[in-house]
Amino acid sequence: MSLSFFADCSKVWVKICGITSIEDALMAVELGADALGFVFYPKSPRYLTVASAAKVMLRLPPRIVKVAVVVNPSQEQIEALEKELPIDLWQLHGEEDSKADCWQCRNIIKALSPPFERKMDPWKEIVHAFLLDSKSEQWGGSGIPFDWKEIAGLRRHSQKPFILAGGLNPENIQKALLEVEPFGVDVSSGVESYPGKKDKKKLLEFIEKCKKERLFR
Repeated sequence: MSLSFFADCSKVWVKICGITSIEDALMAVELGADALGFVFYPKSPRYLTVASAAKVMLRLPPRIVKVAVVVNPSQEQIEALEKELPIDLWQLHGEEDSKADCWQCRNIIKALSPPFERKMDPWKEIVHAFLLDSKSEQWGGSGIPFDWKEIAGLRRHSQKPFILAGGLNPENIQKALLEVEPFGVDVSSGVESYPGKKDKKKLLEFIEKCKKERLFR
């Protein structure tokens, strides 16, 4: 992954996903987030229209990585989002085709659920990072953790950065960092008051615990 996406590679990279308002976005930025995720999947409780996302994304400082979270997007949807929004990374949560031309020239995070290894193979050459998440019909944001033992041995299978997701929260993040040693973490429901609304106290505690840990790899 391009180092331009990571302002401080000595610390755990933190992405706050499911941003729905400028207030929550600026709060996450102030508290030390590295990236913000915007969900363009209509069935998600954190779904944003292009117009709503633009009002938020265009006010973010350049250092913040802006991530478009999509599920099986069409070429037309991709181009429409890019036309209106300053997207840095695409986070794919569906059953996208790794051979599709649209992914060959874009910065991609591919979200996977267990079992990880066989699902990585088609994407290893084109992704910038893998996001390891729980299996869910919601395509992410379920708040349910998976067995971290599923990750054992994955670094022998791919040298791409791993971003840990799935049920992370202020209570379990330190244990997760010690056991998994990820490049980065992705959190949504674990730092919310309710779906789509971030909680300042939870955000602060989560980010502070992440930034106390040095990057393991």
